[in-house]
Amino acid sequence: MNRTHFFKYLFLGLTGLMFFRKSRGNAQDKRCEIRLCSPFVAGFQYYDGFDVRHLLCTDDLLFLKREPANARDCYAIEVFQGEAKLGYLPRDENKVVARMMDQGVKVKARIVDIDQEESYYHKIKMKVFYEI
Repeated sequence: MNRTHFFKYLFLGLTGLMFFRKSRGNAQDKRCEIRLCSPFVAGFQYYDGFDVRHLLCTDDLLFLKREPANARDCYAIEVFQGEAKLGYLPRDENKVVARMMDQGVKVKARIVDIDQEESYYHKIKMKVFYEI
């Protein structure tokens, strides 16, 4: 092996090492979404959902807010898009999510599907998840 080959292999090896470190660093920066449930927004017709339905798009991030003082459901979770209250997480799917939120887990929601033809009960389907 002469000097030219030595430096060529050394350069290629260092380049590969730098690429490996960079790609490994990007993999650590990516977050994994853990889906908890995929319910419809409950009570869409009773709140601001009807007024803002034309502003809603698939993949919009929704804000979830715990409402432990709710008289009808102590595990109630409100669903907002901006300042507009769209409704609630359905009662049959909110207990685990509410307990996670009470423990400080940052639970998020995203619109998965908007069906304009469907009744108000099944108009907005969302995905509830947290990131790790």
